[in-house]
Amino acid sequence: MIGTFDRHGTPGGALVIAVHGAVANRKTWLPLVSRLPDGIELWCADLPGHGDRRAEPFALASALAAIDALVAEAGSRHVIVAGDSLGGYLALAVAARGNSRIAGVVAGGCSWSMTGWRGMLARASDLPPRAIEAIVGSARVEALASALLPRVTDAPTARAIVDGGLRVRARSESLRELAGIDVVALARAIDTPIAIVNGIFDWPTRAQEGAMLRAARDATLVLGRSGHGVGFLAPQTFADAIADVVARASR
Repeated sequence: MIGTFDRHGTPGGALVIAVHGAVANRKTWLPLVSRLPDGIELWCADLPGHGDRRAEPFALASALAAIDALVAEAGSRHVIVAGDSLGGYLALAVAARGNSRIAGVVAGGCSWSMTGWRGMLARASDLPPRAIEAIVGSARVEALASALLPRVTDAPTARAIVDGGLRVRARSESLRELAGIDVVALARAIDTPIAIVNGIFDWPTRAQEGAMLRAARDATLVLGRSGHGVGFLAPQTFADAIADVVARASR
């Protein structure tokens, strides 16, 4: 199931499928659109448990199926899969399965495996937000997130994201569903170009950048001046990384 998806950029150009992070929706990619060079077409869809699909729970299998459906929708075209945070993990996971239509990966905010003590720590980080949600309710947390958005982006983008729907419970669901994912192993399994994109202040999520670079066949590291959410907070950095992978994939 694809559902509604937005198309931006140059029709028929190099095709990039953009996968958003947890809690948010496909509208978080709007700051990226004007920063992409000519010749790139961007497709953005909502993941299960998010946006237009927020009535569903998030599940890894259905999320990967949604990306597969977009790749299939592209027909014979080769695609770059780009994702940030949760979307970065999904971009790596779908490319590691060896789909020959996927020509490259841009993986943001996901240089941290969900295995062993790292996975335990990631899931433990969800306890305070869940406690707050339990006390004040999801609606109030989502209202607060909506009120904060205009402080980090322009008003039309903030309004589009809010109208697209926020769902805080998706963070807990995604952390549970990502349990066991080893990003170093995923990078090793991918034989197409990869750009690892992180916010320079995004610690400890950056901890396995070096291991991913060493494991991958063709990977570069790109750092934006932001914390977590580099695709949204440093869109020019992310756009440049996409353009670079498109160029590397076409060689």
